[in-house]
Amino acid sequence: MIDHSLIRVERAGPPVGGFIKQSLTDYAGRISAVVFTRGCNFRCVYCHNPDLVLPESLSLIRPLELEGIETWLSENRKLLDAIVITGGEPTLHSSLPVWIRRIRKLGLEVKLDTNGTNPSMLEELIRDDLVDYIAMDLKTVPEMSKYSSICGCRISDEMIDDILRSLSILQRSGIPCELRCTLVRLHHTTEDILAMAQKAGRAVFVRQCRTSGTLQEVSGKGYEKEEIRKIVDLAEQNGVKVCLR
Repeated sequence: MIDHSLIRVERAGPPVGGFIKQSLTDYAGRISAVVFTRGCNFRCVYCHNPDLVLPESLSLIRPLELEGIETWLSENRKLLDAIVITGGEPTLHSSLPVWIRRIRKLGLEVKLDTNGTNPSMLEELIRDDLVDYIAMDLKTVPEMSKYSSICGCRISDEMIDDILRSLSILQRSGIPCELRCTLVRLHHTTEDILAMAQKAGRAVFVRQCRTSGTLQEVSGKGYEKEEIRKIVDLAEQNGVKVCLR
């Protein structure tokens, strides 16, 4: 189960650490605004948003005002199709459903990025028709030892169970969703990638790791696109789906 001591309780909405007014890349086929929530229960070695994750960084930066963001969205909603809520980990914040309801009133679609450790929140958002698209990050094969090596924090059997439960929720939800993984050579063997896709039961979108600006130094040479294409071909031969993004 998720550690509920990590869950932030807010009335107005989740604390925001970043806001992009328009993006053409964060929600395929949509012009979207992107909101970055603060705080995460993972410490992934390749995290590119360390300022949103590390408590010592969060303490130095004041959250953005939600009222100002909502005002901008309201005034410019005709220029947008959707809002993407990412992080950090958005589902740590108990006020997320309430805030999304306010966004829904602007007529915008909602895409959620999540690590899958709060399946109860996913169930609520899907049940109440608060999300149009969910992108869940699979860090590696959902096993405790493998997740621990990447996530840099205490991983428990209960947390892995929650990730597997989230996978199951997405599989039966009927709403558009995707699974994705950032590949790091030191942490992902070809066998790991194939096993992850097999466990996922659906296509896994993989991408190269950018080694600059990460939470920890990512040592070693990363996967080249041609290497990933060979893994994609091998996955197809083994009856599983891996896609290069």
